Amino acid sequence: MVCPNCGGNITGKMKLCERCGMNLTQYKKIIYGSNKCYNKGLAKAKVRDLSGAIVSLKNSLELNKRNTNARNLIGLIYYEMGETVAALSEWVISKHFQPEDNEAEEYINKVQCSPTKLDLQNQAIKRYNNALNFAKQGSDDLAIIQLKKVVSLNPHFLRAYQLLALLLIKTGENERAKKTLHKALAIDVSNITTLRYLKELEDSSQKVSEQGEFITNPTSSIVPLSSYKEDKPNIIAYVNLVIGVVIGLAVMAFLVMPSIKKNQNLSNNSDYVDYSSGLAKQEETEKTIKELTNQNNDLKAQIEELQGQIDGFEAPEDSEQYYDTFITTVDYYMNEMAKEDEADRDIRGIAERLSLVDESKFDTEAPATLLSKLKGEIYPKASKLHYDIGHGLYSDGEYEASLLELEKSMEYDPTDVNPVYFTARAYHRLRDYDQAQLFYNLVLSDYPDSKRVKNTNEFLKDIQSAEQ
Repeated sequence: MVCPNCGGNITGKMKLCERCGMNLTQYKKIIYGSNKCYNKGLAKAKVRDLSGAIVSLKNSLELNKRNTNARNLIGLIYYEMGETVAALSEWVISKHFQPEDNEAEEYINKVQCSPTKLDLQNQAIKRYNNALNFAKQGSDDLAIIQLKKVVSLNPHFLRAYQLLALLLIKTGENERAKKTLHKALAIDVSNITTLRYLKELEDSSQKVSEQGEFITNPTSSIVPLSSYKEDKPNIIAYVNLVIGVVIGLAVMAFLVMPSIKKNQNLSNNSDYVDYSSGLAKQEETEKTIKELTNQNNDLKAQIEELQGQIDGFEAPEDSEQYYDTFITTVDYYMNEMAKEDEADRDIRGIAERLSLVDESKFDTEAPATLLSKLKGEIYPKASKLHYDIGHGLYSDGEYEASLLELEKSMEYDPTDVNPVYFTARAYHRLRDYDQAQLFYNLVLSDYPDSKRVKNTNEFLKDIQSAEQ
């Protein structure tokens, strides 16, 4: 502790500063009060009561603005809620008060050293602001589309989930709104706004039940208290994951390695008449072998990484059904990626299975991290496949069928302008001018530097002329 008057070190239970003689009784009470509020905030943060933690930490900083532990923790909480700018602000202030041996410097470096992730978060913030403007203007459909992209770019953006749920409630999609609010609740279990929206949904559903003469049991909401039971490791989930890894290794051994040996035999047994042609083919064969070897090494690395995550993973018994879905999805992914020919891999099927996994049900970080990594690898490929199919259907004049594929492409890769543009063109061809204008405007607002902007402006003028 440092004397606030002269900056001298204070040790033990000294009531007076030995250097300047200042009475330290009130000062120590303030410091202890700040630390007490910090401890409360830390306890609340550990159980994901982020709103309550912020209140306690702000109280701590009001008592002692130099409490860098409290400032660093409130920055981490802001970052977890998707408020990157607020988090960086707190860490910069913390570093100002304590330039050396401060964890805030590490947090700032981690954010700045990942330009891709930082760019995605910036895009999410811009899209959120656009969605907010659309909502204020009454363009709920455009706002909902923007917010879906926001939460796909930053799955921890709490305010985006809340605004999306509010718009879904406004449009009458109560079930989707409730699901969205539960995702927000998984980020912050005590957020007043989220809880208020859920209460409104419950009240509205109760009114519907009363109008339909459906009487609910008044004691149905009472949860009986059960005796304490020691948690047990989920052996079934662990065994299933181990079996999946073994299957992946077996598929690799039976498909990839024979292919490498086969190519080696072909290169050894080939008899070419033309030496120059034979040399070129030999080089091509060696290139193929090298690519297959690299693929084999990549698969081994992925399997080792999955195995490491398996070793440290235990699924709670109460959440077994959610982990079973995730386990089968990982198993399917490993089996498909082990196939030698990329054309035989069911990338779209993997993406569909990944989209059905509800990461809000996970109780640990490991499966959520693995799920995010798999999505980052599979979603761009699946988006490209769906776009190619949708574009082909559009070229054949099957506009309604193309919309289904283009919608999937947009869902898996919100950064690509092409599926958005051809969705607008398909609606234009179907003479659904309202939807066409909606997606044309989306091209102009979200992809202003795209080569599609010029044609989009021309088609918008055609629609306006046709409506007049």
